[in-house]
Amino acid sequence: MGEETKRNVRLVSAPEPISTKKLQDEIISLEPSTVLEMFELELGRFSGKSFRFHPGTVFKGNLVFDEKVYHALPIEVDQFEVKGDGSLPRPHLRVSNVDGVISNIMEGYDDFVGLKIKRIRTFLKFIDSKNFRHEENPFGAPDPTARFPDDIYVINQKVAENKNLVEFELVSPLEMDTVKLPGRQIISNYCTWVYRGNGCHYGNSFVRPPKKFFPSDSLQARGDPIADEKDKEFVSTKGYGFSTEGNATWQDDFTTPFVDSGIYNRTGVYSSGDYVRIGSAESQEVTMFFVAKPTGYAVTSDGGSDFFNISGSDPRIDTENWVRDQCSKTLSGCMLRFGSCNAGLPFGGFPGTDRFKF
Repeated sequence: MGEETKRNVRLVSAPEPISTKKLQDEIISLEPSTVLEMFELELGRFSGKSFRFHPGTVFKGNLVFDEKVYHALPIEVDQFEVKGDGSLPRPHLRVSNVDGVISNIMEGYDDFVGLKIKRIRTFLKFIDSKNFRHEENPFGAPDPTARFPDDIYVINQKVAENKNLVEFELVSPLEMDTVKLPGRQIISNYCTWVYRGNGCHYGNSFVRPPKKFFPSDSLQARGDPIADEKDKEFVSTKGYGFSTEGNATWQDDFTTPFVDSGIYNRTGVYSSGDYVRIGSAESQEVTMFFVAKPTGYAVTSDGGSDFFNISGSDPRIDTENWVRDQCSKTLSGCMLRFGSCNAGLPFGGFPGTDRFKF
């Protein structure tokens, strides 16, 4: 009885086969229903989760198929056609990038390069009843097995990125022309890790706990913003000149405090020296930090000192009033953050491969 139960469990959890008979009947039908196209992006090595979406041309909202929700997303795909010369297709996927939403999502995922994306197609009559009023499909009987064979592709590269769209080139897993071995490119003086992401882990207290830093309550130990992309430090007289002392800008006429203002709020009021967090829309691994520059509107406090007020400006766009905490991807940038850590530098380059003169 126990073995039979286990066998039944395996049968239930196993993927259902594709019903080619129903598919063929619908294809040769005199009045076939509309073909729907869906996509599933597997985040793989980053989180193990999947992001499902569809163009939203037939259904304006979310689409449910096989009890999985596919979000409506303004996308355009083409070049899926198979040529007669034997070459494999290289489809292109274009996604709307209004307000930099997709650019923000890609921040922690290496531009999605190397991730697997699945193209799923079926007829309207076979989608779940939940998509219709009264939960009844008026076009036919729902059947998740009645679909075209899934097309599996890998995102090969980001072709274009601007304020309007992001375009990707997809390739078949069988096409190995662009695969590089080893997987990491050997560069002597440049770190290939994603800042605060995989490999770097700056600010990740689980990988590098504060006790590994000296002192254990320093900016580096807490993972606070350190410098911009040119190694110009925030808390330094040679850099932006902010100070960790004081908790209000008008308390000191000579220094501007460096204050953690938490998650960015577009209706909040920020002054120079405040730094905020903005997380990726999809990634919980990478958090972006932005520091308010000593610019903006001069405001006089009750104490009589002037400070600068920045409000209503998105740090991701307003580079005049905000500066992003970024690593220069050099050894000096790595030293600024991990120089006081007894676990060594997580530098992603290979300094030993550089040429030396004796």
